[in-house]
Amino acid sequence: MTANQNLVIYDENCELCKQLADWASKKISGDFKFVDSNFIDHERYGLDQTELDKYVWLIRSNFEKSKGANAIAELLKHMDFKWKILGSIISIFPFTFIASAIYWLVAKNRQRFKGICS
Repeated sequence: MTANQNLVIYDENCELCKQLADWASKKISGDFKFVDSNFIDHERYGLDQTELDKYVWLIRSNFEKSKGANAIAELLKHMDFKWKILGSIISIFPFTFIASAIYWLVAKNRQRFKGICS
């Protein structure tokens, strides 16, 4: 991770996660690096493998961390206008709560998306 680079950590073993990380990496502006959770030193970022398996993580260049729906909202804010709006809406209560619930539901059932994403 370089001085001004933001790190997005996702689960490469999840087909849905891979597809979404690939999609986001093509749409996002700024200095973001998308990394498979299997290929990072999780201790360097104060994370354990359980946390990496459960959430997508955004680690900013200053080592500030966001996870799950909050990380996704932050990523959306660095995309084009329509995605910036969605990211901003997700960041406002009660939408934060709703986005977190949706994230939890999708994450819990993400292996069921395997056939859809392949």
